[in-house]
Amino acid sequence: MTVERRHHVQVAGSGPATIFFAHGFGCDQTMWRLVQPAYARRFRTVLFDLVGAGQSDLSAYDPQKYGSLQGYADDVVELIKQFGQGPVTFVGHSVSAMIGLLADLKAPGRIAAQVMIGPSPCYLNDGDYTGGFERQDIDALLSTMDNNYLVWASTMAPVIMGAPDRPELGAELASSFCRTDPDIARQFARVTFLSDHRAQLPRLKTPTLILQCSDDPIAPVSVGHYMRQAMPHGTLKVIRNIGHYPHLSEPGAITDAIDAFLARQGLATQNAGPAGVTEAPDLLDQAPCGLAQTDAQGLLRRVNLTFCHWLGYTADELVGRRKLQELLTTGCRIFHQTHSLPLLQMQGSVSEVRVQMLRKDGQLLPMLLNARRHTQDGEVVDEYALFIAQDRDRYEKELVQARTKLEAMVAHANDLQAQASDRAMFAEQMVGIVSHDLRNPIMAMLMSAELLGKGVVTPEQSEVLARILRAGDRASRLIANLLDLTQARLGSGLSVSPQAMELHATVAGAVQELSQVFPDRVLHHVQQGPSRCIADADRLAQLVGNLVSNAMAYGESGAPVLVTSTREKAFFSISVQNRGRPIPAGIMDGLFDLMVRGCDEVNTGRSVGLGLFIVSEIAKAHGGTVSVTSTLEDGTVFTVVIPQARAS
Repeated sequence: MTVERRHHVQVAGSGPATIFFAHGFGCDQTMWRLVQPAYARRFRTVLFDLVGAGQSDLSAYDPQKYGSLQGYADDVVELIKQFGQGPVTFVGHSVSAMIGLLADLKAPGRIAAQVMIGPSPCYLNDGDYTGGFERQDIDALLSTMDNNYLVWASTMAPVIMGAPDRPELGAELASSFCRTDPDIARQFARVTFLSDHRAQLPRLKTPTLILQCSDDPIAPVSVGHYMRQAMPHGTLKVIRNIGHYPHLSEPGAITDAIDAFLARQGLATQNAGPAGVTEAPDLLDQAPCGLAQTDAQGLLRRVNLTFCHWLGYTADELVGRRKLQELLTTGCRIFHQTHSLPLLQMQGSVSEVRVQMLRKDGQLLPMLLNARRHTQDGEVVDEYALFIAQDRDRYEKELVQARTKLEAMVAHANDLQAQASDRAMFAEQMVGIVSHDLRNPIMAMLMSAELLGKGVVTPEQSEVLARILRAGDRASRLIANLLDLTQARLGSGLSVSPQAMELHATVAGAVQELSQVFPDRVLHHVQQGPSRCIADADRLAQLVGNLVSNAMAYGESGAPVLVTSTREKAFFSISVQNRGRPIPAGIMDGLFDLMVRGCDEVNTGRSVGLGLFIVSEIAKAHGGTVSVTSTLEDGTVFTVVIPQARAS
């Protein structure tokens, strides 16, 4: 088996130096898709998957070899020997940062620079050292992975990713976790979270950039400060970011930090252009924009012919003689000095800055300016691209007029929406009022039926009373659902009062009551694990009632319904299973939406689509989730998972 196939190696770009990108736990090389292209035109880039991850050859996974990070470090050394050309920079995320450190110690001098993103030599707190986790925290995390890896993956991925304004990144990470073989993931997690490589930090002589996020749930900033002090040639850069994956949530900040670090190490390379062709001066002179290069003080070092033609100067009149700011009007010069240059210094680039430039003949030329700062031959230089914007004023006036019309249309639409919202609010309030007022007559009917049943009645009368009680109970549950709907729609969701309770006893009581409501059906209750938990017992009983009612309405009439209550360390779950025709795939995604019903052709008229919506709202109110699977072989299973504090 070749090294390339074993690690699904992807080599791209060209250049005199090589950059290796190594992914972290539960991920693969696709996590670098927003960073790697920025270097493919200047460097030879190498992407690969650690054995056991992504599209690596899983048959190469040896639990004994990969029982420590040393096994992965041996692979990295082999990869660098085969694919590394020229000076090598190793970029490692999370655990791969320590893999890169170990590989560097195994092959001293082969790696010219290290970039560690979110690294941690030890995740456990130890005396004065703050790794971020206590041993019991790690044990609980590993135990949850052992018990239900998929639940752990879907729960933890959004927390680790961060990026609260971009939930799709958390979903992507969860999907990546779930694609990883659970057995390999569990062993790799133990190797990662229980390793301690603090003793190796002082031995690393390679220049190293430590990139830490300001708010990282896995590797706190204190770890970065510890590494900087322990490493002889370590440099710490803290990036303002929430989460453990800044190369996905803040790729621009990552590339800027890496570029600045490589420039300081003398490893930055010039953009060679497509296929390694160097920039042709005549091509730049004919560019449809003005190009200029200045030193840090603004003195012009290079200009193209387009720039000179637009401003009416020759290159000799500008290069080495004039500063860029001298070609601006007074107001633009002040703005450039107080805003553009400070931004350029802080973030390395500015874009679409509108300026007024002075031609040699004194005429004004409106232009848009883009700039980027970098280091060239050890000196700070600024590159400028300028575009004439003479037609921009006309476009802006047209845009202002269009905006005024659009604002009037939006205001009219808002008025219509407000009227529709008022009507909807009134309708929902009426639903709540009517539902509330219906409770008294329904309760009176049920109590009257119960009193009649205690007297002397004939068998026929007893059957009629039983039907009245069942119908009244269903009406009461429907009214309760309508009241909950009103609260969920008009308030901030269903209210719950979580308290210490016995899970199995609560579910058993609900099942017993439901057995009386459905006397001709078989209900089984299975209890798993301990019973103590924190939740709203009444709401859980309501949740069980809605799920069982749904199962009775849509399940096979002669088959039993199975209710399972399960208590784990980090969560508890309630599932209801029924046999029968599977739910059509076309309605699965919206099954828990308001007013969505099941298979109408199977059981028409048995539901108004509130029960599952209320189940979802109860789960959300407890911080949990509800899911469904439906196949002909295993039947339909609704599962509610509600997290619990570790101490419970």
